[in-house]
Amino acid sequence: MRRTLGGVVCAALAVAAVALVVTAVAWSSGVLGGGPAQIRVYGGGQFAGIRTISLDAAANPQGLGAYGTLHYGAPAGAFRGEVTCLSVVGHAAVIGGFIREGPANFVGADFLYGVLDNGPAGSGADQAGFIDISPELDPYPGLPSDFPATCPTAEGAQANFGSFPLIGDVSIETP
Repeated sequence: MRRTLGGVVCAALAVAAVALVVTAVAWSSGVLGGGPAQIRVYGGGQFAGIRTISLDAAANPQGLGAYGTLHYGAPAGAFRGEVTCLSVVGHAAVIGGFIREGPANFVGADFLYGVLDNGPAGSGADQAGFIDISPELDPYPGLPSDFPATCPTAEGAQANFGSFPLIGDVSIETP
């Protein structure tokens, strides 16, 4: 009977691959702890007839250590923003960060964007809209001195931005 080293190596690789898959499933399902609790805001769609958004932002439960992206598309130009702060109160969220790609006059500017999760996907009840680009240049109420590392509170945010009904869905998850 003849054995080959290649067969042993293939069997060992198969066992290692199965072990990795089992570990990944266990980690993601929470069996191994699942990582720290986070708040998360994600989704997208179209609003005001011609503008589109796509966002995925996460932070610790206090809104610190935020990361993610915001993609915004409009006839006047699209951009991609890097999320650096996030505030969630109830069904309202404020996302802030820096514009990394887009029209030259916006690249490097910071932004505040607001969303409202007012219902299930497809309900047409969610809302989205810009609060401001470079809000520190305007008298935005409650803007923290360390913005965009820290966002202003999302409480009452809908009163401070032009929100539009969103054809799509935005979801806000809290631990």
